[in-house]
Amino acid sequence: MSDAKQLVDMDACDFFNIRLSKCGGLFASLELAEFARNYDKGCQLGCQVGESAILSAAGRHFALGFAGFKYFEGSFGTHLLEKDVAVENLTFRRRGIGRTITGPGLGIRVLPERIEPHVRKRHDIEVAQ
Repeated sequence: MSDAKQLVDMDACDFFNIRLSKCGGLFASLELAEFARNYDKGCQLGCQVGESAILSAAGRHFALGFAGFKYFEGSFGTHLLEKDVAVENLTFRRRGIGRTITGPGLGIRVLPERIEPHVRKRHDIEVAQ
């Protein structure tokens, strides 16, 4: 937030490109988006090159929950990835239009077999009942 405040104080920007994974997650991104709105700065939802359906789904839900974005990036899916990690295909369609996501949580079902090759370290946690 200190960078955003400095940019506003210097009148050095008109827009903020908000990336969930760069801004510290959903709540920090929401704080930045609200800050931008309070100072009449535009917002676009950014993405990471090669992000999986997990981050794309989170971004899409975030964008639908905040009525301040003018532009949206993301959901490149198999345009950039050989295989995505979810059953649901979130890749944008013609003219950049994304499908509605339904279902609980992020609305996607992750395929463990597509995550497993990328696991570097595993931690098993037992939950007391």
